[in-house]
Amino acid sequence: MTLGTAISRVTGFGRMASLALVLGMTAEGLADSFNLANITPNIVYDLLIGGVLASLFIPIFVEYLSGKSEEEAWHVANSVFNVTLVLLSVVAVGMCIAAPYVIKAQTFLASGRAQMETDATFLLRFFIFEIVFYGFCAIYSGILNSYKHFTIPAFAPIINNIVVMATVAIYYQFRNIYILAIGATLGVVCMALVQYPWIRRTGFRYKPVFDLKHPAVRKLGHLAIPVLGYVVINQIGLWVVNILAAQVQGGISAYQYAYIFFQLPYGIVAVSIITVLFPTLSEHSAKADTGEIIQSVSLGVRTTAFIVIPSSVGYAILARPIVRLLLQHLNFNSRDTEMLASVLFYFVLGLFFFSIFMLVLKVFYSMQDTRTPMIIAGLIIGLNIAVDFIYFYAFSTDIMKVSGLALGNTTAYVIGSVCVTAVLWKRLGRIDGRKIATSLTRITVASAIMGLACWVTSWLVEKTVGVATFYGQLLQVVGAIAAGATVYIAMALILKSEEMNSLKRLISKIFKRGGLREA
Repeated sequence: MTLGTAISRVTGFGRMASLALVLGMTAEGLADSFNLANITPNIVYDLLIGGVLASLFIPIFVEYLSGKSEEEAWHVANSVFNVTLVLLSVVAVGMCIAAPYVIKAQTFLASGRAQMETDATFLLRFFIFEIVFYGFCAIYSGILNSYKHFTIPAFAPIINNIVVMATVAIYYQFRNIYILAIGATLGVVCMALVQYPWIRRTGFRYKPVFDLKHPAVRKLGHLAIPVLGYVVINQIGLWVVNILAAQVQGGISAYQYAYIFFQLPYGIVAVSIITVLFPTLSEHSAKADTGEIIQSVSLGVRTTAFIVIPSSVGYAILARPIVRLLLQHLNFNSRDTEMLASVLFYFVLGLFFFSIFMLVLKVFYSMQDTRTPMIIAGLIIGLNIAVDFIYFYAFSTDIMKVSGLALGNTTAYVIGSVCVTAVLWKRLGRIDGRKIATSLTRITVASAIMGLACWVTSWLVEKTVGVATFYGQLLQVVGAIAAGATVYIAMALILKSEEMNSLKRLISKIFKRGGLREA
């Protein structure tokens, strides 16, 4: 699953890079138009049902699989599937009609950007139908994960990324906006449909049932209210970001592109850990096994930190060289590099805290507690919105204004991770704090020394070889990453990191069994 997630995130980065190279960021307005139209279906989907399905469907479905009967679990799955399909289809049609007003609600402070609004409206009328297929993906992934099948949901987004990259390549040749509109939508359709053969293998058979009175469906609806509150609060935060970023040429694109960079280590490591732990946490919660929940939380925090903390340090040091190497070509110019690298730097300062926040929220959802995440999210997003306005208007340059939005995200999740962990600690009585603190101390020390190695290597290459050419830039980034990784692994071994030993045992086990497939 981690392999699939890694390939998915890498191809997702390839998708972003292809868009950035062809559309640019500040040179022309289409990049902001595409990204704004592309974000909006995600906002709408999450507001309607996305957060509910991602957080509640698996615990309830697992509860019926383990405590009731498989036949009744399928009955629940079909009811939820049909309600989701009808709701999302109706909303997609309505949003297609109302597209100009939806875009205007996010750009009303951006003066002189009428063409951006026109193009975004056109694209949204295609993209909005993606929400129906996002619903398919959520149900399919929930069923497969409940049966401990993680591979196909992890690989499915790769299809979407490949389709979009092919679309961008065709658009580069013909420069027709219809190509972007149709191709990007088709990618989401393919992502949903590719999972269907594996869904059938689990035993799922579609039935046109709408059993809204079933206890599980009613329970889902009852628990969904706080989740919807949490999602609404989050989307208000994103809406505010769009309103502010739209005032800067390339601001929406810089924020979105930096967020994709920021999500790479989180998506590959933390999402894999969270996805695998969630069904297990749901089972332990159903059995009220507090000890196992604590062990799972401890393992999740420590293994996430082992990769995410050094990734944050490396990203912060190499933000500009990485962006320059990968994106400063075609329509992506040096000003775009400066803006994106700055936004990325302020994002990655909060990467570890963001990862822990999302992990701990899943623990509450596994307990079928949706109220606590909503309350904490309300406080955190309120803080985020406040500091977004402060940072955006306090900074004088366009680059720092958009960077301030990333800094607002970091500020909110640093405080949010502390709050949500403290609440979980109080709920469980303990969370293996001494073991976690010991691991975090070792990881932080190793990451600091690793960061020094990265910086020194990067500086030496720039001074001795130069970075005016592609090969100099490549040597700078690859050399710094290689030096940093070597130092980090060495420090982890010297400090006797338990997470490093676990990794060594896993690799040894894989080779002894003769390959990844058997392991």
